[in-house]
Formats: sequence, structure tokens, C-alpha cells
Amino acid sequence: MNILLLSGGYTEREVSLMSANAVKFSLLRIGHKVTEIDISKSEFLNYSLDNFDLVFNALHGGIGENGVIQSICEFKNTPYTGSAVLASSVAMNKVLAKKVFKSVNINIAKSTVSNIDDIKNKEPFDRPFIIKPIDGGSSIGVNIIDKDTILNNLKFNDKNFLVESYIEGKEVAVAVIDNKVLGMIEIKFEENFYDYKSKYESNNTKYIIPEDLSENQKTLLKNFALSAHTSLGCKGVTRSDFIVPNEESKAPVLLEINTLPGLTKHSLVPKIAKNNGLSFDDLITKIIEDALI
Repeated sequence: MNILLLSGGYTEREVSLMSANAVKFSLLRIGHKVTEIDISKSEFLNYSLDNFDLVFNALHGGIGENGVIQSICEFKNTPYTGSAVLASSVAMNKVLAKKVFKSVNINIAKSTVSNIDDIKNKEPFDRPFIIKPIDGGSSIGVNIIDKDTILNNLKFNDKNFLVESYIEGKEVAVAVIDNKVLGMIEIKFEENFYDYKSKYESNNTKYIIPEDLSENQKTLLKNFALSAHTSLGCKGVTRSDFIVPNEESKAPVLLEINTLPGLTKHSLVPKIAKNNGLSFDDLITKIIEDALI
């Protein structure tokens, strides 16, 4: 096939470039013809897709993940990888996504939408708690407010943000593809939380197959991840991120779902695929096959 590969963009740019690089070489190994464009340098809306069989979306965050790129592909009647317009836009908005997750009985953290002025006046939760952008990924803009945090020292790009209660436990990611659970992985890191540095820069972050989870916890993780994927109407591969509380009696907590998970050498979904007997090229093939359905 003749495939147009989208990379770069405006948000989470470096991660996208890394994902696109890995995808490009995989597509070439599989036998496809690849044209790569950086959407920050080439106007995608006016880019002709007449000679392409598929758009492989290797963007992360922003217009690449919130439904805009998906809308352009729909308008141009060209198949593309990942979820469709509505699923992408809802998943990108953590507030809307949480409402959907709650409606299908997925366990989520207590949260509220607030701003720095209101928090300074009255903090919504006992410390520690989490502040994160309503949309976005790669842990950019996420802050843990602990007992020593000075709010005046924090800078925020958005007026409003999501505030969540802090949950102590293991961080586990679950991948879903073809409406089936592919597998899960536990992340062990040295920083306070699984931040951008832990994800893409640290060599000390460990990724292990969860072994000390109970069967009930594993079952709930799989059920919640699949329910999150299907309740939003997602396609392709998604990654759901959870905190599994240290108390075994408490259910895993879904933090968010990612409709365009990273495909870099550090990324979780390729690691999950490898642990479950699926090579990177096989993963890319599955993503393409799903896009053409």
C-alpha cells in the first residue's frame, strides 16, 4: 500500500517524531511505500490524499488526537489509523471521558475541574492531590501537590484544569486491540510519578509483567480497559492507564485512556505486545488491518 505517515505536529512533538520513525521503518520492512510529512510544516488540510491508500497517524496530543485530523481524513474519504472523530475527541477530554467511564461503572478517581485561584482559596482535596490538564498527554503539565508544594511557584498554561485525589499504588497499563485485551504491564519508576522524564528519558524505569496482582485485580483491569475502549467506541489500539491501590480489597482506578499510544522504543504498547508474542511489525500490521475495516 501507499501510506501517508503523519508526524511531528505542535504538541508532544518529540514523542511523535520518535513514534513516526519507528513506524516508518516497520512499514518499509512490511513492504509498504511510505511518505512522511510533518504537519507543522505541511498544511494537511490542503494536502492531496488522492494517491494514498491509508493515513497512518503517528501524532500525539492536540489536533492529532482530538478529532481534527480524523475529521480531515473523513472529509477526504481516506482510511486512517486510530479511533474515529467522536471517540478521539471525547477520550482527549478527561472530564467528558470520566463521565462516560462512570456511566459504565468503571472505577475512577474523585475529581473536579478548578483553577489556581479557587485552589488557593480552598483546596478541593486533602494533600496530596493531582493537578493535570483537561486534555493532553505524556504527563506534560501534571503536578503532584504534596504537603510541601507552594502553589505560587506553579505555572499553568490553562485557566481550568482537572484536580484528582491522589491514590497510592502500582501503575499498570493495559492495551486493547481488535476489541480484545492484548495484555498489561507494570511500570516501576524513580520519580514521584510516571512523568515525561520517566517515560522517555530515564534508563532506570522498569517495565515488568505484573506478578503480585490478585486474579480479581487482573480481571478488573482487563474488564475496565475493554469497557473504556468499547464505551467510547474506540478503534485500533488503545492504552488505558491505571493505579492499582496497595490495598487488595480496593478496585483498580482508571486514570485515562490513550487513543494514539506511543510507538517509540520506550512506549508501553510495543512492550506489552512483545510480552504477548506480538512483534512490532505484527502490531503495526494489526493497526493497519483494523483501520481498513
